[in-house]
Amino acid sequence: MHEKKFSRKYHIYGIATIKEPLYLCQKITYTQLKKTIIILLLLDWMMSCVPDESKQTQSIDFAEIAPQLLQDRSLQLQATASSGLPVLFSSWNTEIAVIEGDKTVFKQAGQVNIIAYQPGNEQFYEAPEITRQLLIRDWDPTKKIQTVDFELPAEWKLSRNGQLLKLNTVASSGLSISYVLSTEKYGRLLNANTVYFYHAGEGGLRGEDALSYVANVSIIASQAGNEEYNPADNVKKTVRVIGDVVH
Repeated sequence: MHEKKFSRKYHIYGIATIKEPLYLCQKITYTQLKKTIIILLLLDWMMSCVPDESKQTQSIDFAEIAPQLLQDRSLQLQATASSGLPVLFSSWNTEIAVIEGDKTVFKQAGQVNIIAYQPGNEQFYEAPEITRQLLIRDWDPTKKIQTVDFELPAEWKLSRNGQLLKLNTVASSGLSISYVLSTEKYGRLLNANTVYFYHAGEGGLRGEDALSYVANVSIIASQAGNEEYNPADNVKKTVRVIGDVVH
């Protein structure tokens, strides 16, 4: 009776070619087994390094977070992935804030980083993580109260008003104001009190937005307080932006 002989050939991406006869019912030595396992592990590792061309990349839109008051107890987090997949969140310090679904719950005053991530699926690669800083301030009854007076136009049309929106906000304390945008898809803060709105097709705008867009953009004005004043309540206003100018 003749032994049936098989031949396996491993070509490791130009590094080496290994050809060994394998026989049915042949005893495998420890050295042969060790060599086979190493080859298979190498093949598996190298295949994992080859990009899957059937998958697409994705990104996350997660805006800066305005300072919060401990007494407000929690904050609804808002972030979107370009893939349409749900965005997940985590906290770097659960002694200051914890995540419950898409909400962060305040535990004590302090500063903590909140991470937005999307692990991907069979269609999309994992998205790059976005980290935002959350400042939680406590209320001190011995300090003075302050308020913020903040107004925005109801509509901002780029062909009529231009790309720059100057923010004029006053704190009753006279302290400087900070701003954050609800999304950075349609614009960004150019400096401390000026918003730069993108032309259609500029920045991260793609697809239909590359021709024109209409978007509601919220801007939050805040004043975090100092040794004399308590933090002011945040004031949120929304402007309807008409991106009718193509870049």
